Amino acid sequence: MSSPTDRRVKIVATLGPAVAGREKLRDLLLAGTDMVRVNAAHGSPDERARLIDDVRAVASDLGLNIPILFDLKGLKIRTGPLQSDAKVPIARGSKVEIFPEPVASGEGQIGIDYPDLLNVIQPGSRLLISDGLIELLVEKIERDRAHCRVGRGGLLLARQGVTLPGAQIAGGALTPADREDIAFAVKHAVDFLGMSFVNDASDLVMARGVAQAYGADPPGLIAKIERPDALNNVYGIAQQANGLMVARGDLGVQLPPEQVPRAQKNIIACANSLGVPVITATQMLESMITQPMATRAETSDVANAVWDGTDAVMLSAETAVGLFPIEAVETMSRIIYEAERDGPIRTGSAAQPLPTEGDASLSIADSIARATYALSETAPVDHIVVFTLTGNAVRRVAKYRPRPPVIAVTTSEQVAATLNVVWGVKALIVPLETDPDKMFRIAGNAIIDAGMGTKGEHILIVGSLPMMKVAGKTNLLHIRRLGS
Repeated sequence: MSSPTDRRVKIVATLGPAVAGREKLRDLLLAGTDMVRVNAAHGSPDERARLIDDVRAVASDLGLNIPILFDLKGLKIRTGPLQSDAKVPIARGSKVEIFPEPVASGEGQIGIDYPDLLNVIQPGSRLLISDGLIELLVEKIERDRAHCRVGRGGLLLARQGVTLPGAQIAGGALTPADREDIAFAVKHAVDFLGMSFVNDASDLVMARGVAQAYGADPPGLIAKIERPDALNNVYGIAQQANGLMVARGDLGVQLPPEQVPRAQKNIIACANSLGVPVITATQMLESMITQPMATRAETSDVANAVWDGTDAVMLSAETAVGLFPIEAVETMSRIIYEAERDGPIRTGSAAQPLPTEGDASLSIADSIARATYALSETAPVDHIVVFTLTGNAVRRVAKYRPRPPVIAVTTSEQVAATLNVVWGVKALIVPLETDPDKMFRIAGNAIIDAGMGTKGEHILIVGSLPMMKVAGKTNLLHIRRLGS
């Protein structure tokens, strides 16, 4: 009988005080977490290092492959301190002067900690403070300040986030602090870096170069699509990235909120067409920060992300600081399972052949992945087993969203972990044998021992001959029974 653990869409949980300690982490993973997110904006390096160690220790004890996403801060523009301890009322229609430095904010003036501010705004620009609760409209710019009219008022607190919709912010994807955090991430061998405020593919090329300078085996890059420029350049970004994230928080401030659902669908469709994992994030079960049940609207939101074709859905404050982190993961798991009840979700974009752009080797590999899907639809196949060195062959097969569960067999713990965020994939680590028949038997027994299959079930094997010698040489489809 199927259960929520059989779901294909994965769950990413953000770590924080709500799940501090190994016992809480254990509960979080057992509830159904497939990947954890560590936010570089919170905690000290020592605290983040302990958190990474705890995740690995608990995952190892449970026999789970749990990848770690280390989310870089990116360029976060904030207001300065307040002139007094009281909140500053900013009235709609009033006039406010803004300064490109963290001067104390008070009646009639706001300091913004961004030296290039006056170079990237112009009359008519909008400045949004505190996720858009306060809106300033630029009317005039002088040498050291800008004059604004308040379009939407509210109470201003100290150190509030500032968004500049449409502003051309050069180098925003990688700050000096991010470079230090990349060095930390490489040292601790995290699986993925979350790239904030990406503009185009060149930001990823630059970040990968920085990471490679710190180690020969850098983390994969997950590009957070949260700016209009990134949305316009999403295809090129996806080609350079190891994953995309629909970062609806900042995206919903940079764009009018009513445009975010369409943007979400377009980002997911792009990822599906290229076989790139995509995570849908922000406010998915927001009410569960303070209450034990999700709202009906949130439940629909998660289900619609599944139906859009996402590989994973992410919990942020719900698990980092919320009162019900375990319940949030369990709730999300049940929603996904129900959304998938009638079978795997295969979008039109996922069904399209992979764009190979004249690459003969890639064209052959994609043809094998499509043949795998077609064969699994017509033959009585219970599982698809993909032998892989890098994980690429598995991602190509998963792109087509086959009906049978996909099991990745690899020799690498790192590859096994990174595949845990890919739609429908579970991974096993098996020692390499050069004899194909022996390798198939060993892997089959490992699948049975892990409870992923039952002796006598049919498996469709995707692999290469000679056996897993060179990456990118998938050339074999083979059907046999488990345990034979």
